[in-house]
Amino acid sequence: MIASTRANLITLVTAPTVWALHFLVSYTAAAGYCAKTMADARVMTGAAWPDITIARLVILVATVVAVAIIALCTRQAWGHWRSGDVDPPFDEPSFEGRQGFLGFATLLLCGLSVVGVIFVALPAVFIGDCR
Repeated sequence: MIASTRANLITLVTAPTVWALHFLVSYTAAAGYCAKTMADARVMTGAAWPDITIARLVILVATVVAVAIIALCTRQAWGHWRSGDVDPPFDEPSFEGRQGFLGFATLLLCGLSVVGVIFVALPAVFIGDCR
């Protein structure tokens, strides 16, 4: 996120990029941890399935960081959307119209990205081992 007074394409793609990075961190944490613990465990001999508490903590930290960054992006998008005198539907070919449109589009992408981050983190809540 770039703290500026003008909305641009960088601010538009910040929240989806954070969502994608969160997905990458969550997937690699869970897959890597389960691959290592499954290789070390003797699952076929009747031992218990490995616990994924460490992977859960990594996913929790990544989720908190991702939601915090998206919240900052949302705050900036809200300011871009509400600045200026142009009201929606932002179809005027002016600087204020473009700023309002980019701010509103960024705001919508921030909402979608928060939902995506939460849905990526939900399996860590419900799944307790590496089955």
